[in-house]
Amino acid sequence: MQTTPVQNQIYTMSPDDWEHFIEEWITFKSKEYFDFERLGGAGDQGRDVVGYVDNPVGTNSYIWDNFQCKHYAAPLAPAQVWVEIGKICYFSFNNDYPFPRKYYFIAPRGVGTKLSNLLKKTDDLKTGLYENWDKYCKEGITEKKSIVLDKKLKDYIEGLDFSVFDKIATIKIIIEHSKTQFHVTRFGTSLPKRPETPKLSSVVSDNEIVYVTKLLKAYDSHNSGKILEVSDLDSYPNYNKHLNRSREEFLHAETLRNFSRDTLPIDEFEKIQSQILSGVIDIVEDYHENGFDKVREAIREAKRLQLPINPLATCLTVNDRGGICHQLANNNEISWCEDE
Repeated sequence: MQTTPVQNQIYTMSPDDWEHFIEEWITFKSKEYFDFERLGGAGDQGRDVVGYVDNPVGTNSYIWDNFQCKHYAAPLAPAQVWVEIGKICYFSFNNDYPFPRKYYFIAPRGVGTKLSNLLKKTDDLKTGLYENWDKYCKEGITEKKSIVLDKKLKDYIEGLDFSVFDKIATIKIIIEHSKTQFHVTRFGTSLPKRPETPKLSSVVSDNEIVYVTKLLKAYDSHNSGKILEVSDLDSYPNYNKHLNRSREEFLHAETLRNFSRDTLPIDEFEKIQSQILSGVIDIVEDYHENGFDKVREAIREAKRLQLPINPLATCLTVNDRGGICHQLANNNEISWCEDE
């Protein structure tokens, strides 16, 4: 059970983890961008996490946003950002990249009152940069040389719109991060409520054809009559009921798969599939009088397997377990009849 609030966990992150956290959060905003990447580290030229509004390849006029990650034990003060503002001005002046559309300071404890006020008064922010250039920027922008605020560079900065510099509240980032697939595993929080499984359609959909066809063959191998189509089951109530249950279970498993992809890192659901495959494969490969007996025995085993701990364990049902067997059949990882 999670006991440490997310905000408190953020306070104790390392600066590197803070950047990774912001990179994860950007996935929530990914629809706003052509692409995004984390550049933090030596040689990043004042860029930590970057969102590209359009394709940056082959042009120096692309549009982009910068998310500057600062991790300190107190709210950000002006003294901690002058060099960062200086970097973005200098390197864009030097044509290393265009001046950004937006530049956000992101810190666990936010920004202090003085910096917050400066961000609202762009003329004062620019004046403050000039006044603090020699102290913070001249030797701090790059180790390769001193960057003097000469007339050419200052004239360039004068033409820049400093309203691009802004902040984002940590609580907003936490709320939005909670809607990504990384939140539960990073902070140990509970999964959100699993969505309801939709009602089963009376018509077999395209993504069900493979496993349903395999079930029809299993029924046919168990029966003296000929079963080729779903409509043939009208004469066989037991098979018809089994097919409906199987389709319900498949739909449950598909709903869980989608839920996992929305709330957890990639492959958590696939790990469960792999475990269930390992648990039933000996049954599948054993000899059976017919495919229908094999289906029932494999699914019976899947529903009683002891599975390893997984973030999805709290919402995994017996219906999901049966449905996963049909997903495996649908993926052609298992079959019920020897001639398939």
